[in-house]
Amino acid sequence: MAWHRLLLVVSLFISTPAVGQPTPFDALAASSEIIKDLARQDIDAAAAATSKLMEATPADRLHGTFRFVKDLGPGQYTDLVYARDYGHSEKDVIYKIDFSKNFLFVRFLYHVDNGAWHLIHIQLKTEDELPFPRDWTHIYPQ
Repeated sequence: MAWHRLLLVVSLFISTPAVGQPTPFDALAASSEIIKDLARQDIDAAAAATSKLMEATPADRLHGTFRFVKDLGPGQYTDLVYARDYGHSEKDVIYKIDFSKNFLFVRFLYHVDNGAWHLIHIQLKTEDELPFPRDWTHIYPQ
């Protein structure tokens, strides 16, 4: 009889969700929406969408970060270059936008903070002589 109680306690423990687990988050979909806005050179929409994902960064500050996209000419296409899920706490996504004057690589780094996913870093780089920005060495094969 005692082992039935133990089995019941164990089954309740296993079926109870872990405290502090983040809600499911699709980093590719969130990043893709921002990339589409940048490719269309809709700076306001890109800044607003990014600001919603970045907890403490206002849209007007992001608007300044994205402003140089207007100098790259019209967008031709976008492409997912790199995506990595670091388990339950971090996601790293890199997209490429082919503008008429240059390629733009946009890196999104997501992290769990207080049980929720947040965009903690966005980095924009244009292409150098290498197909990827040099300081993103984690992309290059060893």
